[in-house]
Amino acid sequence: MPLSKVWIHAEIGGDKPSSVTLEIATKARELADTVEAFYAGDNAEAVAEELGKYGVSKVYTVDTGGTLQGVPVASAMADQVSGGNAPDLIMFATTYDGRDVLGRLSVALDKPVLTNNSGVTLEGDELRLSTAIFGGTSIVTTAFRSDGPHLANFRPKSFEAAEGGAATATV
Repeated sequence: MPLSKVWIHAEIGGDKPSSVTLEIATKARELADTVEAFYAGDNAEAVAEELGKYGVSKVYTVDTGGTLQGVPVASAMADQVSGGNAPDLIMFATTYDGRDVLGRLSVALDKPVLTNNSGVTLEGDELRLSTAIFGGTSIVTTAFRSDGPHLANFRPKSFEAAEGGAATATV
């Protein structure tokens, strides 16, 4: 049984979504019926067009007012969750911006975070995340035991990016 909805934190490399954003979007598409993204920046239509190719159906844009992403993006996500629009899982990249937003969102929602992940699976109703330890010689699998939304970040190159969406995401 797939998750109902997954959000991703979309980051930009140049003028299009970064490779790690596309990797995470691809994995989110495998896990959930609906994938939505939060994006801070200009050129939302071009970003939505590219993310749509990877399965994202909706892009929430956040005006940062010229500041760092952490506070405004985490606040926008928390507002959506408190308004009843909560996903099952929110996926972030292990980047400076991803960690900043993730940490602030964790505090705002009072939710735990699983970090530095390289895999995620859904087994029945249980969401399991994998992390390499001891230089990659062992893999630890952890499951969330709290109510969602679940918060996690993933290392770059954890998933292979592959197109699979049909349309441009709405903004």
